[in-house]
Amino acid sequence: MQIKALGIFLGDTTSAHRIGILLRYALAEDAVTQRFVADKHFAERENAPVLSASLLAAEPSQQRLLWQDYTSTLLNGKHSATNGWLLPAFFQNLLPEGVFRDHVAQLRGCHPKDHFEMLAACGKDLPGNVYALPVELSPAQLQRYVTQEQDALELGMTALPMPQGVSLSGVQPKLAVSKSDGRYVARTKLGDTHLIAKLPVVGYPRLPELEALSLEMAKAAGVHVCDAELVPLGMLQAEHGYDLGDTDTTTQFLAVHRYDRDQPGRVQCEDFCQVLGVWPEDKYTQGDYTQVAAVLLQLVGEPGVHELLRRLLVNEMLGNSDMHLKNIGIRYPDGRTPDLPGAYDIVGYAAYGPHKGHALPLLPRPSGEALKPKVRAGTVQAASGYQQLTPMILRKFCALLNIPEKPAQAVLRRCAQAAVNVWPTMVERSSITTQMKVKLLTHFEGHPAVASLRVRQAKRSEGQNPAE
Repeated sequence: MQIKALGIFLGDTTSAHRIGILLRYALAEDAVTQRFVADKHFAERENAPVLSASLLAAEPSQQRLLWQDYTSTLLNGKHSATNGWLLPAFFQNLLPEGVFRDHVAQLRGCHPKDHFEMLAACGKDLPGNVYALPVELSPAQLQRYVTQEQDALELGMTALPMPQGVSLSGVQPKLAVSKSDGRYVARTKLGDTHLIAKLPVVGYPRLPELEALSLEMAKAAGVHVCDAELVPLGMLQAEHGYDLGDTDTTTQFLAVHRYDRDQPGRVQCEDFCQVLGVWPEDKYTQGDYTQVAAVLLQLVGEPGVHELLRRLLVNEMLGNSDMHLKNIGIRYPDGRTPDLPGAYDIVGYAAYGPHKGHALPLLPRPSGEALKPKVRAGTVQAASGYQQLTPMILRKFCALLNIPEKPAQAVLRRCAQAAVNVWPTMVERSSITTQMKVKLLTHFEGHPAVASLRVRQAKRSEGQNPAE
């Protein structure tokens, strides 16, 4: 039996320490095991840095038992009819997605669905503060990690991480870069990448400009967003091989600042697929926003829920229907204490045509079960049909979370009012095309919250009482 192994390292404020081993082995051709086994010193460490909220026991006294449960679905991969043998959910969600995955696989010379090899390729520049590096294990260690009864053990060779191996999610062509002497350069052996270069996309005119505008509009409406700026392609010095269509050196890309690299050293973070223990292929079909809010309420308090509500309303007004589980994140600046970083991947897709609804349901499908802040893999039920953040939905949303409704109403009212005050001017002054402006503003003015405010404004201008 051949075994491949990667040492998993997690940094703290000063350095990285190995916390366990990720193993890949097959007892039979149709029985591949991909499992994370925590090192004893990490499993028994008090106040250990957080790898994932999904891997935190309900009580500190139970944490060692959680790490020792080798049968847990959270520590083991599974077989997917679509994507083959998956890594444990937390690690599977560290992998690049879309065209960037194909780009890395081509550089590595492996199949894009060889997930273990893909993780090894990106092992030095994964999201957050996690590293996956080749490790040598003695026969005795292999016996302990795999099984006490198996004698025919052979450690397979896992190649070193690639300098170009960076893990980025999403389908848009992108690169991980750093800014050096006014230029945007690819990752080198000497340092991490601090920026994501989101490149133009054939068929989506001025997508970088639209995303930059959408982030600014969200910020103006009160949303905490990531930092980003538009940069001419002539400033990008990184080979990529993507077909960018009809572009030149003045065509712009969007440089997005990574919130897991915005402090000295790296910052541990995770997306909500990882928080909920959901595999990335289920990012649209598992979970709902009420369950995301329940976790935020537990981890960062009621302000985190209000921020989520702002993002939901802004997405509705922009026509951004792509806030799936991987487009919401949590980070741990000190290694243990969670906060909600700036929003990312906010794009006003209504500028290209009709876009309504959300990537996930706002409310869970009725099941008769109490809402659980911690949701384990395979237990989430998604609702069907289109839901909008109406007053009735908000009331049910707050009731499920057991939080006051009026403060949440005030948050949404202020968000919509700020958008009405400034968004039309921001769109008109932007560099997106005239047709895109018309479509985006038409969608915005058609939103019920905006229409209601317009009616109230008209009544005030006519000297009527808006409450009449």
